[in-house]
Amino acid sequence: MLINNIDSEHNKFDFTIIGSGPASITLALELEKKGFSSILFEAGDIEYTPESQKNYSGTVIGDKYFPLDITRLRYFGGSSNHWGGWCRPLDKHDLIDWPIDYNDLKKYLNKAAEILEIDPSFKDKRINKDFNRIYFQFSPPVNFKEKYYEKIANSKKIGLCLKSPLLKIIGDNNGNVDKIEIFNNKKKKLFKINKLILGCGGIENSRILLWSQMNSNTKFLKNIKIGNFWMEHPHYDVGYCVGNLKKVFNLYEFFSTKKYIAPSYDFIKKHQIGNAGLRFFQLPSSRYNRIIGDLHCVAPNFVKQLFNKETKEKNTCTYNLMMSWEQKPKYHNRIELSKNEYDDFGIPKISLYWKKDEGEVRTARICLTELGKYCAEKNIGRLGILDYLTDNEVNFPENDEIGGHHHMGGTRVGHDPNNYDVVDKNLKLFGTNNLYLVGSSIFRTGGHANPTLTIVQLSLRLAEHLSSAI
Repeated sequence: MLINNIDSEHNKFDFTIIGSGPASITLALELEKKGFSSILFEAGDIEYTPESQKNYSGTVIGDKYFPLDITRLRYFGGSSNHWGGWCRPLDKHDLIDWPIDYNDLKKYLNKAAEILEIDPSFKDKRINKDFNRIYFQFSPPVNFKEKYYEKIANSKKIGLCLKSPLLKIIGDNNGNVDKIEIFNNKKKKLFKINKLILGCGGIENSRILLWSQMNSNTKFLKNIKIGNFWMEHPHYDVGYCVGNLKKVFNLYEFFSTKKYIAPSYDFIKKHQIGNAGLRFFQLPSSRYNRIIGDLHCVAPNFVKQLFNKETKEKNTCTYNLMMSWEQKPKYHNRIELSKNEYDDFGIPKISLYWKKDEGEVRTARICLTELGKYCAEKNIGRLGILDYLTDNEVNFPENDEIGGHHHMGGTRVGHDPNNYDVVDKNLKLFGTNNLYLVGSSIFRTGGHANPTLTIVQLSLRLAEHLSSAI
């Protein structure tokens, strides 16, 4: 049901959910199936508006990154409105440091796959002890606004309040959230809540909590360390491959655009690197001769093999190598509140501190070096590594890719609030009794897979916990 004017005194809903992206919509719909009601507060409207979107602007300090009012969306459906549809669950070794077990999360894979309209099977294959050929699924992609707006607008158990941004969370000395301040129908209103779930994305979750913490007149949120260990997935060209057409095809299976080559867990553990996915793209003919010329300088005998009288050029392939990979969580990558920039509602805008370092360079360099050795040993081809990965200084190229628009961390899941953990294994914020978080802000590590599938799994898991706890 659509609600234009909230009653600040009477809340008839079991759950109050902030945000209307994949995490929040999945949660509300699953709670509805279990017989519970919820109200969704969305800061934006049903469609994009520049007036609302500008409130997501902010400052990035460190490496070049996307403008903050471009990389996230402030209207119904959230990030699903620009989602590309790439789906893959986190690997088992990505979750080793989480308090949530891999098999626990896997229980929700089939249902999450149904929501995202994908096949839940991921047909990974072993290449050797160091590398695997891994599989992605493509959602159509599911746009949560297009798929679920009518269902929610007509629901008797889900209320939807548009153009109603959350201004702050108000809690008491005992860790209870009693009410929230909402801007609704052109007025600031206090809205009483039973259980509150924050699902505003991998940046805004931290922003709201930091602002509520700063404005608290009680002990509420005072000892929680919010905003640190923010992460992205670097997305960059990393090298090129020249090889025998048939052998490279056998290595990578190019007939599908859904496959990556990824390091095995033993390889990751041995070299102490992050997880990664390497993808091959055919090079345009304009770059072909230069690549072959460069290769001839370092591997003349291999080039002669590729172009002998029997094979000719038709059996030669040249590919660009693109990698998306894990950024290990680091304290200095963080979300803070601006000291001098505010949105239309008087809330400080975001200052995002984000910098890549030698760890990210090392992950890419080691993966490429060792895969290159394998290709040379099997006479499949030769891999070239771009210069920035072998320089003494960390100097990533400035291009249009940068990252995957994957905002992770800042309110990470864990065991110990004294160690910058923000929510427990049930996604309840430490030190509170009725405040939960959902979405990629709770990620403790990021792996290299796109986060949407994991976000939906976590929402389904939280719905089960909340429904069983009442």
